Amino acid sequence: MLVLLVALAVAAAALGTDDVRSHIEASDQAQRAQTLGRQLGLEHQRVNLLTGQVDQLQAQNAKLQAEAQNPTLVMWNSCDGPCQIGPDGVRVGSVPDTFELEVEFTSTVPVRTYFFTLQQWAQFDSCGLAVSCVTGSYESLPATTHLDQNFQQAEGCSAYLWVLQADQRGVITPDVKVRYAPTDHATGVCAQNP
Repeated sequence: MLVLLVALAVAAAALGTDDVRSHIEASDQAQRAQTLGRQLGLEHQRVNLLTGQVDQLQAQNAKLQAEAQNPTLVMWNSCDGPCQIGPDGVRVGSVPDTFELEVEFTSTVPVRTYFFTLQQWAQFDSCGLAVSCVTGSYESLPATTHLDQNFQQAEGCSAYLWVLQADQRGVITPDVKVRYAPTDHATGVCAQNP
């Protein structure tokens, strides 16, 4: 009987040890599951972050492709930076064919803006910079100290100049740009004189 009791005690001890091992293994498995769950959560966060970054890059890429197809370029060929302007002269620039012109400036004195054809410029220039000699219609903007105006007639026509004129001496700070915008048809005076 003693042998039976000893055998039972050994078996009980073995079962207890197995039970302790089972609890330790179960605890270890639970900790591994928690660690894997955290890692999986972090991976989901990384995937979401990368997806957001990919979306941002795709949007930026689309914007850059659009800009590459219709680039905007700074253009100012009359002086380098702030310029003197006054009654004894004008600031003149050509409007390139296939481009939309954006004339923007600030000035310390009121400045008038004209968009002339080449023939009208010749009339204006030969008449001492007086618009009274210019024939035909042309776009004229009233004198102002700040302007932001687009001119689209040259998108399909190589026939224009822009002119800035002031009655008083002052300083003008230009920000003139052109945006590539070709058309499939003639515009401006080119459409009137096929």
